[in-house]
Amino acid sequence: MLVMAIRNIESIRRMIARLRADPEFQAMLARNTFVIAGTVEMILNLNSPSQHYRHDITCQWCETYATGRWRRCIRERKGFAVLDAVIFEFENPADAPVLCRWLKARGW
Repeated sequence: MLVMAIRNIESIRRMIARLRADPEFQAMLARNTFVIAGTVEMILNLNSPSQHYRHDITCQWCETYATGRWRRCIRERKGFAVLDAVIFEFENPADAPVLCRWLKARGW
């Protein structure tokens, strides 16, 4: 058992070294590394088609209208429910309030 754990650790270290040396991976990290100036949280059930649609439309809104860089992450499951906390993070502080107003106008 201990030998397998050591092999797994070594394998993980080799994978991390390959990723650190990969210029494409480093470019992807650089695109998504920024100081967060504003956030918007949506609580959704991503297993529900209608709520997943809300998530997709919100991502499309961000791609179209965000003036700075943005990213989306799912941070946690809410209790025993199948609800996800989807966090939209923005580089430009003006983007978060605009997205909030857009979501509220749709009752989301």
